[in-house]
Parts: sequence; structure tokens; C-alpha cells
Amino acid sequence: MLLLAVVCLLAGCGGDPAAKPGFHEVNEHRFFVNSLGMQFVPLSGGNAWVSVWETRVADYAAFANATTNGWQAAWFQDTDRHPAVNVSWDDAQAFCAWLSRRERASGLLANDEGYRLPTTSEWTLALGHNGEGRVPPRPKKNSGNVGPQFGTDSFARTSPVGSFPGNALGLHDLRGNVWEWCTAWPSAEGVGRILRGGGWRDDSLDLLNPARELLVTPKTATEDYGFRCVVVLKPPAQP
Repeated sequence: MLLLAVVCLLAGCGGDPAAKPGFHEVNEHRFFVNSLGMQFVPLSGGNAWVSVWETRVADYAAFANATTNGWQAAWFQDTDRHPAVNVSWDDAQAFCAWLSRRERASGLLANDEGYRLPTTSEWTLALGHNGEGRVPPRPKKNSGNVGPQFGTDSFARTSPVGSFPGNALGLHDLRGNVWEWCTAWPSAEGVGRILRGGGWRDDSLDLLNPARELLVTPKTATEDYGFRCVVVLKPPAQP
């Protein structure tokens, strides 16, 4: 994918925390790099930019260390490029709030800009189709990190972000690796919170169906629950 190639030119497929923060444009494709080296591409129809990867161990560890919340990477994760797991909806929200404050204070974001979890409609838009009324295809070889029944990958548990090809927007792991916390908009979930996308141990096409939503209490944290951030930005006008 062209956009994936553009992003990799700047920071490498694993993401480079030293990449210069701010807006970048290569071959007429724009993307945003934040202070942690997380990379974001714009969604159509608004000011929401979605992370090309699930939030990584390195990203979440910066928050955990700054707030002393006691979180540690899972025992099986051998690099900081794996997606952060054992993160509840409440903790994912806290990460977004912390990162928003940090980057507003540094001047990288304006006071009316910030991070949050994607809405379910934004997550579906990132996926590239509405995910309704269709049977999901069986995962193909090297298409993502899902349950061993499908034989798609060699990872026993989570895989480092960017291990598999991105979609047309250059987004990775929307299907598999870890379930991703979302929110209804304007936040009408009630007691439960929403997870999308399936994870590394799911052997069921039903669980990997893009239309499938899990409703889970916001304090639940497991080894296959993670999250992907959206940043609300007002990019400078293009010349």
C-alpha cells in the first residue's frame, strides 16, 4: 500500500519514538506523529485521525510510569512493539486524557484538540466497509494474528504491531491481534463498554466478524484486550 510505504519511510514499520512530532506529507499523503512516535492518518468527514497501530507497550508504559498505575507488559511480550494488553476501558480512557494533557502542555496540541477512543462508527470507517450483512471471509495466510485453527501466522500470542499488511488507509490489526476498546457516541453504552476486531486466540469467524461487538464491563482487563487511539486535530491549511 502506498500510504503504508509513506509511513514506513518516515519512521519504520515499528514506529520510531524519535520521529519528529507534527504533521508530515509525503507523496500528497498527510499523517501526524505525536510525542510518543504514534502515527495517525485522517478519517474522512471530520477532524478525527486514527492511529495506524494499536497502542503499543512502549506507549502505554510511558503513561504507566508517569502515573505509577502499576501496569506491566504481559509476560509473553518480548518487545515494546507489541500491543499493550491487560488494559481496561477505564485505563484506556485515562491514557487518552493523560496524553491529551501532556501534548497540550507542550504545545503540540491546541486546547480544543486531544485523544480519545474511537466511536464504533469511526472504527467501522477505519475498517473500510460497514461490516453489516455479510459473512466474514476466512483469514488468509499472513493476513493477521488470529486463533491457531486458521494457520495464518506463527505467533502464539500477540504479535508486534505492523507485522502484517495494512489496509487501504495503512491501518494494521483491525482484525485480530487484540480486541480494541471503542465507545458509543455520544456515549450511551450503559453498564457495558464495546470491544471490536477479535484477538489472537479467536478461532471463530463469528468473533472475527467486523460487525461483532463485545459488551464488557469497563474495569475488565485481559491478555487479549487492548485499544487504538483517535486524535482530534485541526491540521494547518495546505498551501
